[in-house]
Amino acid sequence: MPVISPSAFAPSAANDAATPVAADLREKVRRLERAHSAQRAGQQAVSLGVPAIDALLPSNGLLTGALHEIEAGPAPSGRVASHDGAALGFAAHLLGRFGTLRPNGTLLWCRRPFGASDAPPYAAALAAWFDPARLLMVTVRRDEDLFWAMEEGLRCPGMAAVLGETRATDLTAGRRLSLAAEKSGVPALLLRGQPAPPQSVCTTRWRVASAATHSTPGLNDVGASRWRTELRRNRFGAPSVTETPTWLLEWNDEAHCLSVVPQAFHGSTRESDARLVG
Repeated sequence: MPVISPSAFAPSAANDAATPVAADLREKVRRLERAHSAQRAGQQAVSLGVPAIDALLPSNGLLTGALHEIEAGPAPSGRVASHDGAALGFAAHLLGRFGTLRPNGTLLWCRRPFGASDAPPYAAALAAWFDPARLLMVTVRRDEDLFWAMEEGLRCPGMAAVLGETRATDLTAGRRLSLAAEKSGVPALLLRGQPAPPQSVCTTRWRVASAATHSTPGLNDVGASRWRTELRRNRFGAPSVTETPTWLLEWNDEAHCLSVVPQAFHGSTRESDARLVG
């Protein structure tokens, strides 16, 4: 009988050598995709103003002419909110950043209410991120109407950015929005109250949840808003060290900017001094 050596089942040296070659090819394809995406989007990217995040994004920012998704993450209690203020605030921040490229452009916000208690965002609160006078709010009854309004808005001259609030997971509508954004150069944002499906053509996907803030010890004040932010998809960006980069961000109302909370202060907030904010 033939004798089978255990070495016959060991991976060959050729396979070992092919592994770094395949990784190198994947990285080259990734760089070509990033360059091609930037060209399609008019070579414009908007910085988030947070160097640690911008460094991972193509052209050091969020590409215009592309689709970006924001989904609400679990609250500190572990519950997934149907309408989380942190995700809404982050979406408004991105909308304001995109609006700086076209200062006179309109910001289109499309939404489908879910129940009588689902009110539109308060205009005075949105003033922290952009001039509410630039905002055009569209309310619809069906998801199909919401995607149609967004697509028409992306084709409309004078539009700076388009945002839609939805719970729908229509992949075909997502592809149409991505193509319309690419053709017009206008960024499209989808704000989801629930986790998005893994299949998507979005350029970036963010998961944002409220985080406990740090108040002054001994005082009954409310600290600055903090958001736990995950970059769950980064289609054309630089590969990160971790699979899902996560940051604890703090919003500064006076400077109107975001900053990363240092790791040393992540656990410095006592439970008695913590306040949950959106």
